[in-house]
Amino acid sequence: MAEYLISGETAYVPEDGLTAAQLFSSHEGFTYNDFLMLPGFIDFEADEVDLTSPLTRNLKLKTPFVSSPMDTVTESDMAISLALMGGIGIIHHNNTAIEQAEEVHKVKKYKQGFIRDPVCMGPENTLRDLLEMKKSYGFSGIPITDTGKLGGKL
Repeated sequence: MAEYLISGETAYVPEDGLTAAQLFSSHEGFTYNDFLMLPGFIDFEADEVDLTSPLTRNLKLKTPFVSSPMDTVTESDMAISLALMGGIGIIHHNNTAIEQAEEVHKVKKYKQGFIRDPVCMGPENTLRDLLEMKKSYGFSGIPITDTGKLGGKL
């Protein structure tokens, strides 16, 4: 009976659900708890599964890694992590337009393997300052620039 329900080869529809054919032909989005998959009752091979997800009318993702645009979920770090896996992070809108643009800029300028926001020191800093930084951050490879800031001459 389950084989017929999943493949949609029967007119029988249980009171609390739909056949797979009805479910997937509705063109609606679903979450993990919207339906129950019964193990051992599938009539297709794993290589027949298509995970392509339409993000917009003209943009499709082959891997459905998309984060929620919530302030507790997606900022630049999450968007970068998802991009490295082939997905996309939607930056939330609970910031000002300038803050949103800064988050997007962080993602776009990311270069894998490079330190994105290095801690810098200036020529006026002492060895004691360096040791305190090492204790605080856990590393001692700190660039010394003429201004003590990123963008200064080394």
